[in-house]
Amino acid sequence: MKKIIYIVSSGFLLCSCASIFSGSRKSIIIDSNVKEKSTLTIDGNKHKDISFPYSVKVKRGFNSSVVKGEIDGYEPAMLHIEKTFNPVSIINLGSILGWGIDAATGAMMKPEYNNYDLEFGPIKKQEKKD
Repeated sequence: MKKIIYIVSSGFLLCSCASIFSGSRKSIIIDSNVKEKSTLTIDGNKHKDISFPYSVKVKRGFNSSVVKGEIDGYEPAMLHIEKTFNPVSIINLGSILGWGIDAATGAMMKPEYNNYDLEFGPIKKQEKKD
């Protein structure tokens, strides 16, 4: 019985908490001032024919995520999703292995906000010069 307790306790001490509790992706909501069908490109992945508000999972990690929205008749809209420290990582306490796993999976960071807005503007018409 003692061996089982030691094995289970060791497993908990060697785990990384943010990776287990938070995962390597975070769900966010993207809304827009235009309610037409859109194409979103998030970190190079295309999401076609989406409607706003749109719920999507973005990668956690140290780099910001780039969102580009495109709608016919409007200028493309860009958005950078910055990342902040995920306080769940603190549960690792002194476990260097846990901190390392959280850093490698990106789980120690999270998107700064849960909701983002894309602002589309109409396409500017070119003036003809004679």
